[in-house]
Amino acid sequence: MKSSLGAEPQFSTFATGGFFVMHVREREVAFAQEDLALYQTAVEGVVRVSLADKSYVSVSGDDRKGWLQGQATNDLRSFTPGSSTAFCFCKPTGQIIAPVTAWALGDRMVLALPTVCVPAALERFEQMVVMEDVEATLLAGEAVGVQGPEATAWLGERLALPSMDAAATELDGKPVLALRSNRTGLGGWDLVFPDGMAAKTRKWLDGLVLLEGRAREALRLEAGLPLWGADFGERTLPPELGPQFEARYVSYTKGCYTGQEVLMRIFSRGHTNRTWCGLVSPVALAVGAPLVTQSGQEVGTVTSVAFSPELGHVGAAMIRNGSNDPGSKLVCGETEVEVRRMPLM
Repeated sequence: MKSSLGAEPQFSTFATGGFFVMHVREREVAFAQEDLALYQTAVEGVVRVSLADKSYVSVSGDDRKGWLQGQATNDLRSFTPGSSTAFCFCKPTGQIIAPVTAWALGDRMVLALPTVCVPAALERFEQMVVMEDVEATLLAGEAVGVQGPEATAWLGERLALPSMDAAATELDGKPVLALRSNRTGLGGWDLVFPDGMAAKTRKWLDGLVLLEGRAREALRLEAGLPLWGADFGERTLPPELGPQFEARYVSYTKGCYTGQEVLMRIFSRGHTNRTWCGLVSPVALAVGAPLVTQSGQEVGTVTSVAFSPELGHVGAAMIRNGSNDPGSKLVCGETEVEVRRMPLM
């Protein structure tokens, strides 16, 4: 079989930790030993995760919950102190302005969103808050993710973690927000530190390896977590990101919010025109590569790629409905790939 590069793929394999790892020459490099070690540390233990692409907004005021209920795609009626949820801010056309993870504290809510989405989100507050007692403030400081099945135990030995999903706690007498999160599919916490604690934070986290590069991307795709700017953006409708995202971010039984009319119409119709799906391939895929049917009709584009120690070469793509049923076969270059529903694992 030829690869998408048009040449016979050549690889060597070695076994370690129960996994066979391929080294594909030319541009199809899969996992090196250090990638696999990092992947296994994340899956079995605890790792540090960069949140440099995320920003955190504090929403305060007596009317904050009611106002957000009229803007968010999800139902916030049960969003009480200590809990977390997720929603999107949308345009009137239903397209996403910002995907948001949110936590409720006693006196405020904290929203995490891609940094590039902050201007549009804050503009929504400026335009739509009229007489309500609502104030949105961009938090300064540094945020760090601690992820993995042992994340809670590791952190619990070092600071007071909440029994629920969110709390303001302390580290060396300084306030720290502890926010339960899932950045990798393995669970863990976002920690938001105030300004002036960067050096102390780095020292405190010393010893935790940084999950990055190929290992992090493999876990992200295995968990079916779409990435803003790669897999979706401001022209994407929430249900286009698949059942897992839709169930977490959208309620179809709540009251009115910006974009609801379009999303309810899609829900009533039963589907969108395209859906974000997973791919499994015998060779490495390339971001931007077109996906075509056996008859040559282009039906999608690859948006993300990775190498999974469990599944081999994987990817993600926006694929036209009718051609994206799980198990369907599409062609990428000269390679036949299999469509999978997200999450891949």
